[in-house]
Amino acid sequence: MTIKRNRGGDAVSNLMLTTFKLNGAFLAAGDKISAPSGLTSSRWQVLGTLMWGDMTVSGIAREMGLSRQAVQRIANVLAEEKLITFLDNPSDKRAKLASATDTGREAIHSLAERQYVWANTTAEGIDPKEIEQAVEVMKKVLIACKQE
Repeated sequence: MTIKRNRGGDAVSNLMLTTFKLNGAFLAAGDKISAPSGLTSSRWQVLGTLMWGDMTVSGIAREMGLSRQAVQRIANVLAEEKLITFLDNPSDKRAKLASATDTGREAIHSLAERQYVWANTTAEGIDPKEIEQAVEVMKKVLIACKQE
């Protein structure tokens, strides 16, 4: 069977490869930004999600597009470090809710200024409208990926 390539598919393939590279660059930047707060990019991602409210590990995984097992490992480390705590879940006795502690919230707030400086510097020379358009395209592709 021969698959006929088309411009849209080639564009999505290019977007995918560029996103992989960008993800690596974002993770490296995130590690640098979060290190003074005692976090890594992965820990920041999980703990930062809890700034929106308490969530189950599965909920965090769905929200961030990560595996439940990976989030559970990170959540366990964050709990050991007293950055999150696990609470009883009134909706599901088996699935505890992860909740940021005051120490966890302080860690996230302490890196916010470094993140803003990094984002402002990174955005220099790029029209904000272009970045906003890129985000909208990525959201559309993300929705299409979830439908498969």
